[in-house]
Amino acid sequence: MALSLTSVLWRGLTEQGAFRRSTLSIRAFSSSFSNSISEEEIRRFEEDGATVVRQLFPPEWIDQLRAAAEENMKNPGILCDEHVKPGEPGRFHDDQFLWRRHETMRRFIYESPAAEIARQMMRGEKVQLFYDQLFVKEPGTRKATPWHNDHSYWQLKGNQVVSLWLALDPVPKSSCVKYVKGSHKWQLFHKIASFSGDEQRYKESAALPDAPDIENRRDEFELLTWDMDPGDCLVHHSFAVHGAPGISSQSGRRRAYATRWFGEDVRFDPRPGTMHYVWLNAGLELQNLKAGEPLDSNVFPKVEPSSEFKA
Repeated sequence: MALSLTSVLWRGLTEQGAFRRSTLSIRAFSSSFSNSISEEEIRRFEEDGATVVRQLFPPEWIDQLRAAAEENMKNPGILCDEHVKPGEPGRFHDDQFLWRRHETMRRFIYESPAAEIARQMMRGEKVQLFYDQLFVKEPGTRKATPWHNDHSYWQLKGNQVVSLWLALDPVPKSSCVKYVKGSHKWQLFHKIASFSGDEQRYKESAALPDAPDIENRRDEFELLTWDMDPGDCLVHHSFAVHGAPGISSQSGRRRAYATRWFGEDVRFDPRPGTMHYVWLNAGLELQNLKAGEPLDSNVFPKVEPSSEFKA
């Protein structure tokens, strides 16, 4: 059963460690599945590593997520990165674990179709939230999202790992995420850095090979990308290699809310140089996780999709 938060006050830690109350009001959301996931969409995900699903989230979700995004940009969490350096044009805002601080995001996790979309795409029986993430690129931001796969950053072992990247603004192909078709089958582990270029944060990954130089070898690969409307959602496998360009000054802003999910075949794999150690240093309670075991932690909640969304 989906968790009801109508009367729940959700409070979260700010970067100073103090609790604060979100200023967003809690509204009842439309909970109808606008469309259903087709077998063809699942097969495209399995074969290509990425696909797009259209208009599965009612407009009420998009409106409230936009408002929460604006609040987060004013009051970010301790894991926030601003990837544009002082003096450079634009802004590239990136924050994690918003669901622990904002009622809107928490309700989205438990009450939106997201968990069921992830479960169906993985052909899984169960689904857990790994974390959520907000990306905002303002017009004129030249900073690109470097080519990478997510799995190299993550302390996970298993195949049932999927991300949903929900567009909160219109996104033309020119500024949308681009995927190397079929690259999830490479099962590549590569050296990682923060999107702002900080190699020290993940310096223990330095022994791994560099991420593939897709930018200078585009002719060798088939790239997937889409025009997107608010409410459209990219779905990609954790091993899918992807990147995104900057935003021209003539384009609109690009806000996206990503949720990362995993299924029952995933185990904890605390490899050196992964985000696990960044999260530990930020104070997340992960000390009791054991290598090779399921990720049983309140940090990664098990989400039971509402019966109204289940196929």
